[in-house]
Amino acid sequence: MRVSLRWLRSYTPVHHPVEEIIHRLTMAGTEVADVHRFGDDWSNIYVGQVTRLERHPNADRLLLATVDYGEGRTITVVTGAQNLKVGDRVPLALAGARLLDPHAPEPRLRELKPATIRGVISEGMVCSARELGLGEDHSGILILDPEARIGAPLAEELGDIILDLDVTPNRSDLLAMVGVAREIAALFADPVTVPMIDYRADGPPADSLVSVRIVDPDLCPRYTAAIVQGVTIAQSPKWMRERLTAAGIRPINNVVDVTNYVMLEWGQPLHAFDYDRIRGRQIVVRRAGDGEMLTLLDGSVRRLTSENLVIADAEGAVAVAGVMGGADSEVTSTTVNVLIESACFNPVSVRRTARSLKLRTDASYRFERGLRPELAPLALRRAVQLLLDVAGGTAASGIVDAYPRPVELPEIFLTPGEVQRVLGLEVPLPTMSDILERLGCRVVKEGDGLRVIPPIQRTDLTIAADLCEEIARVLGYDTIPSTLPIGRQPEPTINEEWRWLDTIRGVMVELGLTEIVTYALTSRERLGRLMGREGRLAGASSFMGPAPALPTDASVDLARAVTERFTPVDVEPVELVNPLSADTECLRTSTFGSMLETLQRNLRLAECDVLLFEIGRIYLPREHTLPEERRMLTVGTGAYRSGWNWGERTAIDFFWLKGIAETLFDRLGLGRRIYRQLQHPLFHPARSAAVLLDQRPEPLIAVLGEVDPEVRAAFDIDQPVFLLGVDLEVVLPLATRQRSIQPIPRFPPVIQDLAIIVGASVTADQIAELIRRVGAPLVMAIELFDVYQGPPIPAGKVSLAYHITYQAPDRTLTDAEVAEVHHRIEQALVGELGVELRR
Repeated sequence: MRVSLRWLRSYTPVHHPVEEIIHRLTMAGTEVADVHRFGDDWSNIYVGQVTRLERHPNADRLLLATVDYGEGRTITVVTGAQNLKVGDRVPLALAGARLLDPHAPEPRLRELKPATIRGVISEGMVCSARELGLGEDHSGILILDPEARIGAPLAEELGDIILDLDVTPNRSDLLAMVGVAREIAALFADPVTVPMIDYRADGPPADSLVSVRIVDPDLCPRYTAAIVQGVTIAQSPKWMRERLTAAGIRPINNVVDVTNYVMLEWGQPLHAFDYDRIRGRQIVVRRAGDGEMLTLLDGSVRRLTSENLVIADAEGAVAVAGVMGGADSEVTSTTVNVLIESACFNPVSVRRTARSLKLRTDASYRFERGLRPELAPLALRRAVQLLLDVAGGTAASGIVDAYPRPVELPEIFLTPGEVQRVLGLEVPLPTMSDILERLGCRVVKEGDGLRVIPPIQRTDLTIAADLCEEIARVLGYDTIPSTLPIGRQPEPTINEEWRWLDTIRGVMVELGLTEIVTYALTSRERLGRLMGREGRLAGASSFMGPAPALPTDASVDLARAVTERFTPVDVEPVELVNPLSADTECLRTSTFGSMLETLQRNLRLAECDVLLFEIGRIYLPREHTLPEERRMLTVGTGAYRSGWNWGERTAIDFFWLKGIAETLFDRLGLGRRIYRQLQHPLFHPARSAAVLLDQRPEPLIAVLGEVDPEVRAAFDIDQPVFLLGVDLEVVLPLATRQRSIQPIPRFPPVIQDLAIIVGASVTADQIAELIRRVGAPLVMAIELFDVYQGPPIPAGKVSLAYHITYQAPDRTLTDAEVAEVHHRIEQALVGELGVELRR
C-alpha cells in the first residue's frame, strides 16, 4: 500500500518526523518496506507565473515565456509546449537544477545548463510532469494549482513522501487511507477527520431504475448500487489525479477515477457500469455457467466455470465479481448515466477466481483479505458524492441495497483484569477506552469493563484478546515489563515418538546415508510408474533371468499386503483443488516414487555413494474426513559404495541393504524378524523380501530389495538401485529401550561346522529355524558363512555352510553330547528339507 503523506494530511495532522512515523508503524506491526521522497532533488526549482508569451523570432513552433518567480525576479525561457497561457502557474527550473531526462529509456537525472536555442539564450525551463518524476505526461507543461505561492520552492508545494507499507493479510483496513490515518493518529494521539458524506439526490428512486437479486448469498453477502444520471465524462481534477498517481494508479477519466479514489480512501473496491448498457435494468449476482464466455476490460476473452461468481444483467454476465468488469458495460466517453456497484464478496471465492483466471487486481487483492458488508453502502455514498462534484449529473434518490442475511457487528466486553492477564500490564480503564476510541471503536463503559464495537473496517477484531493486542500495539510492545514466571515450573515432557525418530536418523547417518526431504505432492502419472508395465500383477516381473517359482497363495497374499501398505498406487489419491502444476495435482500414496526420482537426479552426478534416506508421510483417502497420514522410512541407494581403499568401489547388493535394516531393527529393540521372499512388480523377484515380526497380529513392518529393471527404466535409471521401506506407524509403538542382559557364560562353547546342498527354493530362514528347534536348548548361535552355486553343485541347488555354536549354562559340554545333537540336526535336515550333507 503506497501512502502519500500529503494526502494523509487531509485526514490527520502528520507533523512528526518521517523516521519517527516509520519506526512507530514498524514497532506496531506494520513494516514500512520502502520510502519514496519526491522533491529532495528539486533544488533551483520554483513556482513561477507566466506573465508574457510571444513567438520565437526564429522558430514557428517555439515560444518565449516570461516567468515571474517572486520578489520581482523574472526570466525568459524557450519552450515548445503549446498548453501555456498568461497567468498560469508553472514549475520553473533554473540553471543547476537536476531533472529527469524524458527521452532516456531508463530514469536518468541531468543537470540543466544555460543554452542558446535558435539565437535566444534560455537560462531555465518550465517543466513537464515527467521531467519532475510526477507522472508520465510529457505532452505539455505541468500547470500548478492557481493558489500555489509564486516564488516558493516547488518542493514545498508538490513535494511528497510516500510510504510503501507491507500490509499483513489480517489488516485489510491498512489498504485504505482512512485506515492508515486512524493507525498513525492512534499511535501519536492525534485527531482524525473523516470526510463528511452529504449530497443532493433529486433523481427518481434508485430501486425504480434497477433491481438487484443475489442468487448465491454465500458468495455475495451484500450488494449495493447507486445511479447518477447526466454525468459528463472528462478528465479528473488535478488534485484527484495527483493522489491517484501517488498511490500508483493511472488516472483514466473522472468516473473511473472516483471508484479508484474511494477504494484507496476507504478500502472498498467499487465498479462503474454504463447504466444504459445494463440489459433489462436488472443486476443478478450468480455463479457463472460452465463455459460461459466474457470479454473483460483488458480485452481478454475468458471462459468461466461454475466456480466463478459473476455480475449479470438480464441476458448475460457483465463482470467477474470482485476481479474485473466486462468490456460490454464499461464507461466510455459517450456514457451519460452511470451505475456504481459497491458489494461484499466471499474472499475465498474471489481468491479462487483470480487464481484460476490468472488475474490479480487491486480489487481482488482487497476482497481476498475480507471486508465487512457494512462498508459497502458507506463507500457507495462517498463515491456518489465525489462523482457529483467532478462529473456533475443527478443522483437517484436512495440506493439499492440487497442484504439477504444481515450480520451484526461483534460486541466485545473487555476488563482491565483481562488486559493484565493477557499482557501482564496494568492499564487503567480510561486509558483502555482512549486507545480503543482512537482506533475508531465505539466504546461504552459497562460496570468494571468496556463494551466495544470495532470499526467496520477492522475485520480482525472479534474477541477480547484482539483488543488486548491493539492496546499493546498502541502503548508499544516495549512497555510490557519483562517478568520471570512464578511458581513451580512444569516438568519437561518427552515426546517418545520424536526421540525414536531422532534415533532412526542417527542410525542412518552412522551407516553413511544422507537425509533428504521431498515434496508430498505428486501426480497420478508419477505414481503409476511404480507399477512398471500397465496391469502387471503381483508376482510378475520384467527380470530377464531364471524364472522364479510360480507364486503360491501365501506369496500372493504377501505381495498384496505389501502393495496395500507401501505402494497403494491403485488407490484414488487425495486431489488438490487448485494445483500449481500437473505434476503436483495430488498427495502421494507411496514414498518410493519420490525416492526413485531423487536417486535418478543424483545418479546423473555421481555413480558411487548415492545413499539416501527420508522420513516422510503418505496420504491415504478416507470418506468424509481428512486422509490417513502414515509416516514411512524410505532408504534408497545406487549400485555402488566406496571400498576400503582409495578410489575403490564396492557393489551394493540385497544383503548390504538387509544389514542396514537389521542394524536399525536391533537399535529399536524389535523382536525376532522373519524375512520372506517377495514377488512384487516393484522389485526383482529373486532379490527382495518382506520383513515380518514374529508372533505379531500385524506382522508386516518392512519391505526391501532391488528395484525391478522395468520400474527403474520408467524412472530413467540405468543401473541397479535398491529400496527399503519401513512402516513407522507399526514399528514405533513396538520400539523399546529395554534390553535383556545375559551373564557371560562360565563354560566354553563348542563350534561345529555344517555343510549342506539344498534346493534353491528352500530359504535360509527355514534352515536356521529347523536347526534352532531341533538343537534346543544347546544351540546358542547359527552363522551362515558361505553360499555357493555352480559346478560341481547341480543346477537348481545351492551349497550352504554354517557355524553352529553349542553351549550349556551349567556345564562344559562333552564331545558325545555335541555329536548327538549335531547328528539329530543333520537327520532332521535330510528328512524334513531333503538336504544333502557334504562331508
